[in-house]
Amino acid sequence: MKLTNIAISLLAIVMIVSFTEPTFAEEATVEVEDGVLSNNRVLIPLRVVSSNLGGDIKWYQEDRYIQINTKEKEILLAVNFKNARVNDTIITMDSPVLFIGGVTYVPLKFVSQIFGAKLNWDGENKQATIRSNGQAVVVHVQSDEPGIIDSLKISQARLMLLSEKLNETSKLSEIKNIKTYFKPYFTEKLINSILGGQELQNEWIRYDVPENTVYYTSSTTGTLSQSFILGNTLTGESYYVYDRNIELVYREGVWKVNQMKFAYRTIPNLGYDR
Repeated sequence: MKLTNIAISLLAIVMIVSFTEPTFAEEATVEVEDGVLSNNRVLIPLRVVSSNLGGDIKWYQEDRYIQINTKEKEILLAVNFKNARVNDTIITMDSPVLFIGGVTYVPLKFVSQIFGAKLNWDGENKQATIRSNGQAVVVHVQSDEPGIIDSLKISQARLMLLSEKLNETSKLSEIKNIKTYFKPYFTEKLINSILGGQELQNEWIRYDVPENTVYYTSSTTGTLSQSFILGNTLTGESYYVYDRNIELVYREGVWKVNQMKFAYRTIPNLGYDR
């Protein structure tokens, strides 16, 4: 009798276990279609980070910088800059933070490291996968800009030349015939705007070689943003920054600057010399 009772009890336990044994949930997957490739580095929209990787993320729109807080870290990043501050340590990322078409993009490799996520890159399909806490975020890198082939994109040499010519607008008094001098590099619209008294940068401000890639808005237009650190604030905790936002156009077989606008902002101290 006792053996029978034991056998029945064991059978009951087996049946309970068989019905209550947990089934392992499949890995949740999120598809992101708007990753971008900048200088062979993958960047993802900031909203993907805030929605899928956790942490408290704040975007300061006016000054265009980001604050990310986790349990152990405070991370500060700013548009157009490669340096990031992680607690009291400065880390140089492999790509600057970009602001493209109203969307803020952050370097995928850096973000995955900060959150301790695993990152895999599928070069054949141009997609990156981030795995963290039972969730996978698959980032599909956007195809090349529609309607523009590589041979028609602006070369780095041309971009550097245009940047230098824009720097030279700070010394107009030294240029005899402004229209003739700038005609190979600027459109008539920009030249007339300069002659009409458009705001220009001070002589001591000289923008370096562009690190950002050009964002093509069509096959014949593109934009580029450059930043210059004016100096520290009184407390030394922040920088004053002077942005130069450029519109490029493809005219008569060559890329020219069609428009430039300047903007001031303040960003956190990210360990630069100025």
